[in-house]
Amino acid sequence: ISAPTIANGRVFVARPNAHEVISLDADTGREQWSFTARGRVDLPPTIHRGLALFGCHAGYVYALRADSGELAWQFRAAPIDERIVAYGQVESAWPVAGSVLVRDNTAYFAAGRQQLADGGVLIFALNPLTGKKQWVYRLDHMPQKGDPTGKNPYAGFYENSGLEFDPIDIL
Repeated sequence: ISAPTIANGRVFVARPNAHEVISLDADTGREQWSFTARGRVDLPPTIHRGLALFGCHAGYVYALRADSGELAWQFRAAPIDERIVAYGQVESAWPVAGSVLVRDNTAYFAAGRQQLADGGVLIFALNPLTGKKQWVYRLDHMPQKGDPTGKNPYAGFYENSGLEFDPIDIL
C-alpha cells in the first residue's frame, strides 16, 4: 500500500496494483469504504473540503466524498483513449501518476509520461469541487537557451536556473 493521508479521523491509502483507494477509521483501523479506479493509483488522495482527489494511470482524476467514497466527479485528462502496456498493466499514454495539488481552490495535476513522447505532458487546473476545467497547458518540446522570437515560454529558463546544462548536447 501507499503512504497514508490522514484527515478528519480517517486514514486514506492507495493499493496501486489493485487500482484502489481505501478509507480506514483512524481509531480502529476498520475499513470504511474502498473505491476501484480504472487504473493503477500510486498515491493516496488529497483531501479538500470533504472530497478525496486522486489520479490514476488510466488518465483520469477522481473526486470522491471522503466520508462515504461516493463518486462526486471524474475527469478524463487523457486527450484520447489510447492505451499502452507499462509496468505489466494496460495504461493510458497520459497517466495521472502524481498527487493532485489543491491551492487557492484550484486543483493542479499533470497527465503524461514525458514531454517529448505521446503528445507531451498536460498540466491541468480544475475546480476541485466540480471538476470543471479552468485551463490546460501542454509541455511538448525541449526548453532552449534564449529565443529571439519571444515565442518560447522557456526562453531564459536555463540562464536563470543556475543549471549547467545545454539541451543541445543531449540531442
